[in-house]
Amino acid sequence: MKKIIIKFSLLLAFAAGTASCTKLDEEVFSSIPADGFFRNEAEVMTNVGRIYAQLRKITNRFGAGSLDLVGTDECIIPFRETNLWYDNGLWIALHKHEYNPNLQVMNGGYSFCFDGISMANQILFQLAESPVDFPSKPKIIAEVKIARAFFYYRALDWFGNVPISTDFKDVTIPKQSTRTEVWDFVVKEITDNIQFLDDAPTTANYGRTCTKAMANMMLAKLYLNAPKWKGTTKLDEAIAATDAVINTNGYSLSSDYFSNFTANNGGSKENIFVVPYDKTKTPGNILQIHCWTLHTLSQQTFGLIAFTWDGYATLEDFYRSYDANDKRIKTWMEGPQYSASGAPLMLSATRQLNYRPQIKALYNTTNPALLDDGVRFKKYEYEAGLRDNESMSNDWVVFRYADALMMKAEAIMRKNGNVANQAAVDLVNQVRFRAFGDHAHDFTTATLTMDALLAERGREFAWEYHRRQDLIRFNKWNEAWFEKPAGNVNHELYPLPTQALNVNPNLKQNTGY
Repeated sequence: MKKIIIKFSLLLAFAAGTASCTKLDEEVFSSIPADGFFRNEAEVMTNVGRIYAQLRKITNRFGAGSLDLVGTDECIIPFRETNLWYDNGLWIALHKHEYNPNLQVMNGGYSFCFDGISMANQILFQLAESPVDFPSKPKIIAEVKIARAFFYYRALDWFGNVPISTDFKDVTIPKQSTRTEVWDFVVKEITDNIQFLDDAPTTANYGRTCTKAMANMMLAKLYLNAPKWKGTTKLDEAIAATDAVINTNGYSLSSDYFSNFTANNGGSKENIFVVPYDKTKTPGNILQIHCWTLHTLSQQTFGLIAFTWDGYATLEDFYRSYDANDKRIKTWMEGPQYSASGAPLMLSATRQLNYRPQIKALYNTTNPALLDDGVRFKKYEYEAGLRDNESMSNDWVVFRYADALMMKAEAIMRKNGNVANQAAVDLVNQVRFRAFGDHAHDFTTATLTMDALLAERGREFAWEYHRRQDLIRFNKWNEAWFEKPAGNVNHELYPLPTQALNVNPNLKQNTGY
């Protein structure tokens, strides 16, 4: 990754390593009083670094990494010939929206949120107890609170009715809060603390991406989704939050869409909130999209050493939504496959690996999906030489400047009775121009419908963990698509996991489960 991450990556490595170390003679800092260890800013930041290590679990495919991806119309993991990818029916259940509280990913997503929240509460307690003072301490406290707000934002989206806990010393079992109460809490946390944050990351604080721009992106999401999450409309507030991002110095659309996803994407002026990964400097939770999606023969295309698993693909209808001239279609690998030297990649003596858009079935034991059914994801650069259990070095993109433009356009359209005006069209066309390189494919006030906007969001933000939220907001989540029947409104929330219910008797399961 970038050389400016090295200093901060030590904090991430410390945070990840403490959970798995086996040296019995090491000092265990977690048992030292705050006034005995957190004696200066550097030591405080070592502790705060644990929050950013926790964020790397955002791509864990048995938790947070699946709740926003698998089950949408942009991702499918079919049961394939040679009995690949059954996994006790997990991916089939997610795809068909047949959720239950015992699915591993439910507990994984819930733990991602509440482990992060508990960690933030502990750090804030230690900061309050420590007598050390320095000029940036209020900013660091605000940074931790914004990180905690992000974990609550995810819990609010996925599970809705969750406990609010902010006191690390409180050992009582927390009460369940309503989704409205959680929404109010998260908005207040952001608005109370945003003033103390840096506008944007700098070379001095690379990796610490809880900034004003990040916080305003989170506010924009909260306001735009308020009808579903709070039962009220907050479109003016959504526009104000996106304007705050758009007017922040230093952010702009990258001229090359794919430059935002390279192995060295730290210099992107478009990426607002990222989770840093690095194959040597961020151990523990790693980024492995190449393993999720590519057939193992594709190692020879990208120079990979790691064995890849031939699983994740996109649905044919989603792929077909791209215009052939749309540069973003290169997000996907389609057609006969070749090695880096141009040699055909052969599944057998007579069968070349051919990533076709069509997928035979989600789950059919007698006529399963083929090994090469489904086009494969390659938006993120796959760095040559990656080994087994080694992370990609790309920063995972959570929020981008393009989304600020698109969210503002959507809010304007919703204010205008779901009809585009020229202001909305101009915002969307800023993004669309990059995809085509000309104005021949621009939207007009007649062609930019709400359905067209949702489809454009799909193409622009494919596999960036926005699709589930978007489909719910546009009232499409419960519609039928390939191998998924029409659902019901209860499934716009996931079930609270059984483990959480067992631990906290104050929790009541979400409706419909």
